[in-house]
Amino acid sequence: MPTYKFVAKDLMTEKVVCVHPDTPIHTLIKILIKNHINGAPVVNKEGKLVGVVSKTDIVEYEEKTSKKQCQSSKKSFYSDTNGKLKKAFDKISKVKTFGKTMVKNIMTSRIITAQSDDTIDRLAKIMFDKKVHRVIIQDKGSVVGIVSTLDILHAVSTMGYGSSAFVTEEAIINLQERLESAEKSIQSLRDILSKIHGEE
Repeated sequence: MPTYKFVAKDLMTEKVVCVHPDTPIHTLIKILIKNHINGAPVVNKEGKLVGVVSKTDIVEYEEKTSKKQCQSSKKSFYSDTNGKLKKAFDKISKVKTFGKTMVKNIMTSRIITAQSDDTIDRLAKIMFDKKVHRVIIQDKGSVVGIVSTLDILHAVSTMGYGSSAFVTEEAIINLQERLESAEKSIQSLRDILSKIHGEE
C-alpha cells in the first residue's frame, strides 16, 4: 500500500461552522439554513469538540415530542441528507417552535475525527470502516476542518495537488473502490431502515 503525500490539511474545508451546547434550537436552524449545511460540530467554551448536531437530530426530536414515526438515522452529520429528511426539516423550520430546547438536548455524542496531518489513505480507511461520508479534522484538540469523500476524490483525480503529491494509478483505483464500497454499505443501511419503517 503506497504512502500518500496528501494530508487532511491540504484538502479539508477550513471554514467550519461550529455551535455550542447552549445554542437554542431555533438559532441552530437559522445557522444551518444560512450556511447551507446539514449539521455542525458542537464545541464547549474551551473549544473542545463534545459532539455533533444535524438536521436529523432536529427532525428526530420533533418526531419524538410529537409522537410521530421516526424516519431518520443518527448518522446524518457524517452522511448525506435524504429527500424525506430534507422535506421534514424544511417543514419544521417554518412552523415549529422549540422553546428553550438547546443543542445539548438533541446533539449526538458520537464523534468521528482525524488529525490535520493524517494521510488520504488514513482518511479513506476511517470513512470505509465507519461507513461515513465526512470526517471532522482536529489539530491539537481544536476543530480546524472537515474532509468529505468528494474532497478526497477531487484531490486524487487532480494528481498535481501540491508539489509533494505521489499517487499511483493503482492507488487511485484502490481508494475509489474503498469509497464505492462505503457508499454501497451506507445505501444498504438506508434501504433496510426504510423497509423497517415501512413495515411498522
